[in-house]
This record gives sequence, C-alpha cells and structure tokens, in this order.
Amino acid sequence: MQQFPRRTLDPISEEITPTDHKVLGYGGTTSRIERLPSRLQRSKRASTDLRQQLEDLTYETSYLRAELQWQRESRQALLRFQDQMFQMFHKMEEALAQVTTALYDCEHRYFKLWGVENESSPEGGMI
Repeated sequence: MQQFPRRTLDPISEEITPTDHKVLGYGGTTSRIERLPSRLQRSKRASTDLRQQLEDLTYETSYLRAELQWQRESRQALLRFQDQMFQMFHKMEEALAQVTTALYDCEHRYFKLWGVENESSPEGGMI
C-alpha cells in the first residue's frame, strides 16, 4: 500500500460570512475567502505563464469590482435604515412628551374636579 505524506490543514484565522459562503457555493469567490491561509498558499504556487496570470488578474478584478459595488450598496442601505431608526426614535420621543403633558393635564383637571389643588409638575405627575 502506498503511503501519502500527512499534510495538516491550514488554520482558518478568519471567519467567512453567510454571504461569502453563498457566493462560494455558486462558484465565485470574495476577497475574504481569498485571504484565507489555504487560498494564500495556493496563490503562491500560481502559474508563471504571464498570459495566464493576466487572465486570472482580469477575472479577479471584475469580481473585486462587483464585490466593492455590493459593499457600497449594502452600506447605503444600512445608512438609510439607521436614518429611519433615528427618525422613528425622535417621533417616539415627541409622542412620549405629548402623552406625558396630556396625562399631567388630565390629572390636574381630575384633582381640580375634587377640589384638590395639584402642586406636582409634569415630571412629578402620574408618569
């Protein structure tokens, strides 16, 4: 029986994301995948044929451009989401202030109906 030399697997020092995994499943690659130690070792053993290297680099450049565009679009979507969350927060803050004031007024009128003079402020009211 022929013995093959044992080769340890290169450690993965960086995790890949589900998006990277999906791209890899469709036969593509991402810069994160290409930075894995096993991929870096493989690239060191690349062909010395200049024409093949040029084709490989052209191919890689097109995917890097697509990945960069995806990163830009994702960032823009997340920034829009953040802006919407800030707007919602400020609307909730305004609504809470209005409700607090309305409850204070209600409390004040209720005590006035009973002939009790309410000395509490909106901060010290029901809420």
